[in-house]
Amino acid sequence: MDNPLDSEDPKAAAQPAPKPGAGPETGNEAQPIADGLPQAKTGLNPKKAKAAKTRKKRPHPALVALGVVAVVAAAAVGGILVFGKSLQPQVAAVQSGGTEAPAGPLAPYAKGSIAHLVTLAAPKDIDNMAFLNRDRKPVHLSDFKGQVVVLNLWATWCAPCRFEMPTLAKLQAAYAGKGVKVIPLSGDGDEKFADVESFIDVQEPLEVYADPDLISKTAGLNISGLPSTLILDKQGREVARLDGEATWDTPEVKALMDKLLSE
Repeated sequence: MDNPLDSEDPKAAAQPAPKPGAGPETGNEAQPIADGLPQAKTGLNPKKAKAAKTRKKRPHPALVALGVVAVVAAAAVGGILVFGKSLQPQVAAVQSGGTEAPAGPLAPYAKGSIAHLVTLAAPKDIDNMAFLNRDRKPVHLSDFKGQVVVLNLWATWCAPCRFEMPTLAKLQAAYAGKGVKVIPLSGDGDEKFADVESFIDVQEPLEVYADPDLISKTAGLNISGLPSTLILDKQGREVARLDGEATWDTPEVKALMDKLLSE
């Protein structure tokens, strides 16, 4: 038998044996990637991609805050009335859909900053309310007869109440000693009396008045929320009211005060 190594073709004998599994060379076969060499970045790995998607789904904190502000603003524009047994902040009745129209001789004064003022066709008697002064001594509405009274019902937790208070202070300053008495009557509980004092003390020349039982008296006054302001003539009768926030140091308000002082 011939020895296969005794081939007549020396080139064929010199060629190395093919590696197992290797096919014919075509020039286009895939080359293995050496370990440790950097690979081209064609995208995020699965974990990073999932984290990126999670971040995209999570709302930005600023957008969340904006949404909260929008909800609060919408509630303010709509007005929030009595809920359960507690009074809630409210804005102008004209904004919350109030339907009462000004009537009687004071109707022409419902304009400008007090356009949503509800004037009565005739003066109305109201209860002789009792409440506390700074010394926690009882006073009554009847104690202020002979003056035009601006009875503002408010509370420290009511943002619209706090916002309008400086204009009430300016109104009182403009009529100091002239027969107009602004009474900021707080409906806060006894535990908040110090807070009431602290707030009113920076609203000179207003004085501290509080009634922890104010909520129980609101039904008789036809009060649906805070702030609410009753205008009383010199006989202590209600002649107008304004539900919600207003600016009280304007020419329109002063014209109304002057009219009531002249009667």
